[in-house]
Amino acid sequence: MNMTPPTRGGKTRRMLRDLGCILVLLVSSCSEKSPEKAQNKQTQLEKNSNTPFTFRVASNREQQEFEQREREFDPTNDGWNSEAFHGETTAQLKVLAESLSVDTPPSILSPSASATVLRPENLTTIFENEGMKVLRAFSPAPAKDLPLTGQLQDLTRPLHENGGDVSIRFKQFRVRPPATGTTTSSSTVLYKARASSPSRELVQNATWVIDWIYDETSSSYLIESIRPDDFEEVNLTNSPDLASSGQGQTLFTDRTEELIERLPRGGLIHWGANELSVRGLYQNGRRLIGLALGDANGDGIDDIYMPQSRDLPNMLFLSQPDGSLKEVAANSGLNWLDETTVALFADFDNDGDQDLVVGTRERMAIHENTDGSGMNFKRVLDFPQADTSSLAAADYDGDGLLDLYVCNYISSVGDETVTLSDAVYDALDGGANRLYRNRGNFKFDDVTESTGMNVDATRLSLAASWEDFDNDNDVDLYVANDFGPNSLYLNNGGKFTQVAAEMGADDPSFGMSITWGDINRDGFMDACISNMFSAAGNRITAQPQFEKDLAKGLEVERIAYLARGNTLLVSKDGTTFDEQSAQAGMVNTQWTWGTLFADFDNSGDLDLMAMNGYVTGPTVDDL
Repeated sequence: MNMTPPTRGGKTRRMLRDLGCILVLLVSSCSEKSPEKAQNKQTQLEKNSNTPFTFRVASNREQQEFEQREREFDPTNDGWNSEAFHGETTAQLKVLAESLSVDTPPSILSPSASATVLRPENLTTIFENEGMKVLRAFSPAPAKDLPLTGQLQDLTRPLHENGGDVSIRFKQFRVRPPATGTTTSSSTVLYKARASSPSRELVQNATWVIDWIYDETSSSYLIESIRPDDFEEVNLTNSPDLASSGQGQTLFTDRTEELIERLPRGGLIHWGANELSVRGLYQNGRRLIGLALGDANGDGIDDIYMPQSRDLPNMLFLSQPDGSLKEVAANSGLNWLDETTVALFADFDNDGDQDLVVGTRERMAIHENTDGSGMNFKRVLDFPQADTSSLAAADYDGDGLLDLYVCNYISSVGDETVTLSDAVYDALDGGANRLYRNRGNFKFDDVTESTGMNVDATRLSLAASWEDFDNDNDVDLYVANDFGPNSLYLNNGGKFTQVAAEMGADDPSFGMSITWGDINRDGFMDACISNMFSAAGNRITAQPQFEKDLAKGLEVERIAYLARGNTLLVSKDGTTFDEQSAQAGMVNTQWTWGTLFADFDNSGDLDLMAMNGYVTGPTVDDL
C-alpha cells in the first residue's frame, strides 16, 4: 500500500476578517513590543558605534502608518492586558533561562519564593535500551513548599555535572493576569532543558504553574512560587562504539552531504535552506509538500523524487552500488519546472516496477517507468487538477489494480498568493478531491461521485491514507483536512460512506497528515493525525477578552481546539475510536507537519516521529 510522505500544510492564515487579534492563534503573539520599547531599542542601537548603518526613507504618511500599526499592536490599547502580562513575564522567563543555563543565581525571584519538588527523587524508568533511558515520576512528589532557589539548583545540577553546553527555554501557553484590585497572577509554562557533552546528552521536560507577584521597586513581575505538573528526563549516553564511529548518542546519522552529490550551487542543505525558501516562502504558505520514496531502479533500495518550487527542476536521486545517491532527473525525463507540490511512486501497470505520479498546482501527470531502470520515464496520462496536495494509491475495489485518490487543497490557483478560507473550523470551499479507478493500461475513470467519495470532498484536504481499519478485507480511507473536520470513508464493496463523526474520528482541527499503526497490538489499526500546537492559541482563547471580541456565531471551544495539538485515535475493535492523545503524551510536538509510526529502534513496539517547525527570523516579533 502506497501513500504520500508526511505532508506540509501551510498555516500562515488569515483566519477571520472580523477578528483583529485572532491572528495570535497562529503566530507567537499579537505583539509583545510597545512603541516605548521600540524607541528604547532604537536608542540603544544608535548608541552602539558598531551597529551597521541602515538608510531608511519614510514619508510622513509612511511614518504615521508605522506609528498607527505600533499602537494597534500594543495589546494594552485594545483591552488585551493578558498579552501585556504575557510579554512582561516572558521577558522575565528569558532572564531565568539564561541564569539557569550558566548556573548563576536567578535575579527574578521574590524573597520568599518557594516551590514543591521540581525534580522528583522517585523517578521511574519507562524505557531503556542501549544508550537511552527515559524516566518519569508517576507518584506525586511531596506537596510541601520548599525554598525555590534550592529546588532550581537540584533541578539543574544534573545538567551541569559533566560540563558541556546547557540550553534552557520556557514557553507560556496559559496566563492569568492580576484582576483589578488584586496582585494575584499566574501562568502555565513548558520547561525544556538540554545539556550536551562529549559523554552524554540529558534532556528535561516539565510543565510548571508559576505564581507571580508585582514588585513596585523594580517595576517588574517576580516569581513567587512554582508548582510542577509533570516531569520527564531523557538520558542519552555515549557508548565507546558510538563515539568511535562519530555518531555520538544519536539514533540517526545525517549522511546527506556524504551520500548525495554536490548540486550546482552548493550542497542539498544549502539548496533547501536558501534557494527554495527565497523563491517559495512569500508566494504560498503551503509549499513543497514532501518527497516520494520508491525503488525506481529495482535494486531493492528506495530512491527519492524531490518536488521543487516553481522554475527549479525537480530532482530524482537514484541509489548507486556504493550506497550513494545520484541526481538523474534530467536524463530520466522527470526534471519538471512546474511548481510541483507532491509526487508518488506506485506500480499502476502491474509490470513489477515503480511508476511515478507528479502533482502540481494545476494538473497531475502519471509517468510510466518504461524499462524498470529508473532512467526512462514516459508521461502517459495527464489530468487537470486544482492545487494537488496529496496522493494515495490502493486497490479499493479488489480487481488487482492500484487506484488513485487525489487531494486538491484549494479550488483555484492565483498567480502568486492564496486566499484561505474564512470558515475557520468548518471550511467547505476547497478544491474537489478525486477518486480515479484504474482500468489497466494507464486508463483511469473518475468515480468520485459514483462511489460516494463526493461527500465532504471540498474540505481543504492536505493528506489521505488508505487502511483496512475495520478488518473486513477492503481498504478504507482517512482524509486529513485543514480548517475543520477530517473525513473517514468506510468501504462497503467499492462504495464509500463518510463515517468520521459517528466513529469519533473527525478531529475538527488543522489536519496535516495521517499515519496508521497498531500501537496496542490488538489487531486493529490506530491513527495519529498531526495538527498544530500553538502556545499563543492556547493562551489567547482561554481569555475572557477573546470571547468578548469574537464575531457572532463563532464558538470559543471550537476555535480553541484548533490550537490544541496532535490527535491519537485508538481503535475499539474497528467500530469506533477513542481519543487518547494526552494519555499517550503526544499532543504537543510543536507546529507539526507530519507524523509517522515506525519501529525506529527495533524494539518490537511502534514509535512515533513528528516532523515540525516553522520559518522564524532574527526579530522577536517575526513570524
